This record gives sequence, C-alpha cells and structure tokens, in this order.
Amino acid sequence: ISSGSSGINAEYGVVAGYLALDQAQALIVGLLASVIAMITGLAGGTTLPNMLVLFATGLITASLVSVLLGGMMCLIVLGSAHYRFNPDNIATPIAASLGDSITLGILSIVGSLIFHISENHIKIALCSSAIGFFILIIPPLLLYSWRNRYARPAVLQGWIPILMAMLISSGVGIIMGRVAESYQSVVAFLPIINGIGGNLAAIQASRLSTSYNLHGRTDLSEYKTSLFLLLLTIPGHGVFLGVKSLVDPTNMGAPFYVAFFGSALIQVSVLLGMSYILVSLSPYLRNMDPDLYSIPLLTALGDFLGTALLALSTVILDGAGLFTPGD
Repeated sequence: ISSGSSGINAEYGVVAGYLALDQAQALIVGLLASVIAMITGLAGGTTLPNMLVLFATGLITASLVSVLLGGMMCLIVLGSAHYRFNPDNIATPIAASLGDSITLGILSIVGSLIFHISENHIKIALCSSAIGFFILIIPPLLLYSWRNRYARPAVLQGWIPILMAMLISSGVGIIMGRVAESYQSVVAFLPIINGIGGNLAAIQASRLSTSYNLHGRTDLSEYKTSLFLLLLTIPGHGVFLGVKSLVDPTNMGAPFYVAFFGSALIQVSVLLGMSYILVSLSPYLRNMDPDLYSIPLLTALGDFLGTALLALSTVILDGAGLFTPGD
C-alpha cells in the first residue's frame, strides 16, 4: 500500500492476506515457544495441567495480539495512504512500542482467568479445546495466504527471519535472567534501552525497504535520516528516564547513567548500520522483501545488544567500584 498500490480491491486483498498470514505465524511461533516451555517445565517437575494452561494461554495471547496489532497497523497504513502521510514513520514505531505492553497485558489477563478456574477437569478440557482449535485453524490460514497474490511471497520468505528472531530473543531472556539475579535495579532500564533502540532501527529499516521496493536499490541519501535518528537517542532516552524517575526515584549514580547513554549510542549506531546492510542483502536473497526479514531481525538484535551492552557496562562499573545504586 505504501509503495503505490491503489484501489479498494487491492487494499482489501493486501489487508486480508497479511492478516491471515500474521495470525498463522503468530500461532506457529506461540506453539513452538509453548512446546519449549512445556518440555523444560515438565523436566523441572511442573504438572501437566499447569503446562496446558501455559500452552493455551500462549496461543490465545498470540491470536489476540495478532488481531489487535495487525488490525491497528492496517488502519494506520490505510489512513496514512489516504491522508498522504508516510506510514513508515508512524506504523513501525507504534507496533514496536505497543507490541510488548499489549502482549504482556493480554498474557497476564488470560493466564489469570484460566489459572483461577477451580475445577481441574474443566480447566484441562478448556485448555485442550483451545489448543486443538488454534492448531486446526493454522492450515486454512496458510492456505488462504498462499492463494492471496499479495501475501504469497511472505508465505515462502517470512519464516526464517521470524524463527531467528525468536532464537535471539531466547538468548536475551537468558541474559536478562542473569542480570536480574545479580543486579535487580538494572532490570528496569532494559525496556527503555531496548524499546527506543529497536524503534529507531525499525523506522530506518522500514524507510529503506520502501525505497528498495520502489526503486530497486537502497537509497543512500537516507543517511541524513540515520543521523537524525541517532541524535534522537539521547533526548529520547532522557525523557523515558525522567518518567521512570517519577515512578522509581532510585538514584543509580552518575557513572551508571554515563554507561547507559554510551551503551544506547553504540546500540543505535550498530542497528542503523545493520539496517543498511540487511536491506542491501535483498538482491542476494532472491529479492526477498526487506520488510520481511530486516525489521524482525533488527528488533531482536536491538534487544540483544541493549541487554548485553548494559549488562557488560554494569559488570565493569561494579568491578571498578563505581556501581552504587541508591547512593
């Protein structure tokens, strides 16, 4: 749509095809994540009913988030096209910003509702039915997406980047767990550095992808946008740190904040550079649409880099005796 498609039928075809594919991909990723959680949970002694609750909660959450975020993004893109705004500057950061919060909110609500069902046999039956239903609707969704000429390329090309992003995110979870064990006060800063860095990189990748789809090449003149986005790093983080200080006034000390901003600048610089590299790889990837692989990988890499850099900075400060939260 943002690259020039017009007409109600074309817009409906794009929206319907990609919503169906997004729903199928969300369910498959949720299914894989639930299987991994089930295996590790059962190995650790967790009961089968509780794992079924986790399984059903994950699939229901994936489906609802896909519908809500997918529908919201379609409305934003269609509205932007109608009023001649560039949707790359609007839809991408909104999706990246709201994705985690909406997912966590729905996950907690759905999980709490199912977990507090008192009758165990009703809980097992409900969870089993939900799991079976969502597994059964995956093939029809994929078939519809395959028959949709707008979504068909994404059916073939979109899986590897999504699965790679899921694996990278799993590594982020391991690092975050270690950070939480040793430096609990630092955990609150991770969503800030990861969220802003991922948003900035996603905006740039989306703009570069649109340019590539329109002209068949990466627009190197977008370096001005990269510089502007890099300059937004410090004030952007400053605003969110100010909001955090109102909620949690813990003083982490000047050395930590210097390390935080330094980590953020390195993270955003690497991600902006990676956005050019990833989009430029499209001709070598059988002209795969850069939107399909660059944004998932960049947001996952943003989480990894932000978490790793901040954790490393904290360890160095602690070793030098400069990490003094609360002083």
